[in-house]
Amino acid sequence: MRKAIFLILPITLIFSSNRGVQAQQVDSLVDRPYLALVKGDTPNNCSFISADLLERVADIVKGLVFVRPGDPLERVRYKMRFLPDQPNATNMLQWTAVAGGNYTQAIVNLRNNSVQSRNFTMAINYNQPNERRCQWEVREPRQEILLDSPTSPLDQ
Repeated sequence: MRKAIFLILPITLIFSSNRGVQAQQVDSLVDRPYLALVKGDTPNNCSFISADLLERVADIVKGLVFVRPGDPLERVRYKMRFLPDQPNATNMLQWTAVAGGNYTQAIVNLRNNSVQSRNFTMAINYNQPNERRCQWEVREPRQEILLDSPTSPLDQ
């Protein structure tokens, strides 16, 4: 009986601590920028890669997430760590790469020398009849919450 209790207790602690870690991870994801699928190769979906995987493996996407709205042009260039396709651009910075039939393009749109939007496009089988392409946009969580939140009684 004692052995059973000692075996159940650690399993219960491990299970409950994992749930706590998952809750902390979810909370931390809410406070940071994220990739939202704008256009998939199938309705509301990208069949060949997920936003989560992109954010973990693609350096250019990590850079886009690190760039913040309102950042000036010089700060964007510093944060991205890659040379843009048009080094003297003032309204848009773009990075493009084609390798082994894969195509990636990251764009930072600027207005008045500050970041307005960031998006990322990826394609497989680039320029082939069976090309599949998906586009994501980097979104700020606070914007989404403010847009979807109901008005408070104080606002009325």
